[in-house]
Amino acid sequence: MPLRAAIALLGLGLGFPAAQATDLRIGTTGTPTLDPHFMLIDTNIAYNQHIYGALIDQDARGQLHPDLALSWAPEGDNAWRFRLRPGVTFHDGTPFTADDVVFSLQRVPNIPNNPAPYTGALLGVTEVRKVDDLTVDLVTDGFVPMLPNQIAKLSILSRHAAEGRGTEEFNQGRAAIGTGPYRLVRLQGRDRLQLQRNDSYWGEKPAWNAVEFRVLPNDAARSAGLLAGDVDLIEFVPLHDAARLASTPGITLHSGSSSRVMFLGVNLDPRVAMVEGRSPLTDPRVRQAISLAANREGMIRSLLLGYGQAASQIGIPSMNGYVERQVDRFAPDEARRLLAEAGYPNGFSTALLCTNDRYVADAQVCQALGQMLARIGIRADVQAVPANVYFGRVRAGNNPAPLFLGAWSNNQGDAGYTLNNLFHSLDRGRRLGASNRSGYSDAETDRDIQAALNERDPARRRALLLSANRRATEARVLIPFFTAPVLVASKSSIRYEVGDSGSSEMTSAMRAFPR
Repeated sequence: MPLRAAIALLGLGLGFPAAQATDLRIGTTGTPTLDPHFMLIDTNIAYNQHIYGALIDQDARGQLHPDLALSWAPEGDNAWRFRLRPGVTFHDGTPFTADDVVFSLQRVPNIPNNPAPYTGALLGVTEVRKVDDLTVDLVTDGFVPMLPNQIAKLSILSRHAAEGRGTEEFNQGRAAIGTGPYRLVRLQGRDRLQLQRNDSYWGEKPAWNAVEFRVLPNDAARSAGLLAGDVDLIEFVPLHDAARLASTPGITLHSGSSSRVMFLGVNLDPRVAMVEGRSPLTDPRVRQAISLAANREGMIRSLLLGYGQAASQIGIPSMNGYVERQVDRFAPDEARRLLAEAGYPNGFSTALLCTNDRYVADAQVCQALGQMLARIGIRADVQAVPANVYFGRVRAGNNPAPLFLGAWSNNQGDAGYTLNNLFHSLDRGRRLGASNRSGYSDAETDRDIQAALNERDPARRRALLLSANRRATEARVLIPFFTAPVLVASKSSIRYEVGDSGSSEMTSAMRAFPR
């Protein structure tokens, strides 16, 4: 949609009410779900952090802070003890107690048909035990050093409101009752979420009396909404509009970095994308050829307009367990040689599935990648679909897509989080490999990941993470391209803290302040 047309559409036809000075209207990209344990993606965490509290919060710089837990500490070698904040109430007035924590954490692995469960947050946890009304023990299988990081931002529900209710009842508002700084007013048609400040909130009161999220997945419509004054702040600023918005009087562009790495996933299921009785994608030479065909600097220059950094792995340099290695170079001639060596001198046909509304420039990256692959003889049927369709198809243990464009944000700053979820063999019983959509399975990698999970000594643990991360990266089942920039634009009367961590993409009214 052209920007001028989008402005006209917003200005003439939609009849938005005028906002009060203490209200904030945010243009967002993703359809919200109000069940905070359903589908692990940052947009859902972003919406739900307004309504629900967590035991531990994480700020824009990735630092942990007490939320519903006042303190936490190891309790021997097989537990962490959490002492809860007294005097907290849910939005319906019921008191917050240990019973709500036990109920919430036991619910996480038991949501049916969850396409991206939050089970990785409870990795290593064998029991959630109430000690008294304000004390909870998370019993673990050995020592789990990263447990506080794992459960940061994991929402705590009201047992009274949520017990026996499913995801749809959350979206209808009947179960969406938390302890957070805002309370739900209504979710209107899944494209408008209205919140009211919770005046009984235990912590610092947020700056805004009312917050409305308007789902505007179309890039031009978000920019147009800001320029027309129909929203006050927009996330995921379209890169082609960044310069225009930054130079517009009354508009401010806020920029930052993220820990999100965009990658190409390669499906190792031998039954997928068969060519003459075998899958070419299971051959490491083919995967290396695909990586050499990707012009990362060209993507950053042409599609990200210079924002972003080329990535050598699924992680950023500040991550514990980051492997020092060079980014795979752009070498299409060598890629063609590797394909011929693997038995595909004329290439082969396959399919590439991507989102078109979830990540920065995702549809454009998808199309560009299809062209890059075609130059080395891999003829990919490019399919760019909405995120809800994509995540419904691309699941751990059941993924029909031969190639899939994805992204991963490590909001814990530790490679264990990425390795546990993306590279450990899928093991639902042990909550490992919950987001392993490539089908990668390597016994030695699994052993290192499991050993790191319980290792107390920081140096030994780092060595295990480096070993596992090196093997997983060199397998090229998730081929990294670049780290995504974070661009937010607002009226100049608003100051917004983007941050530079795994949570910087989680758009939050609590990071917006009137100037």
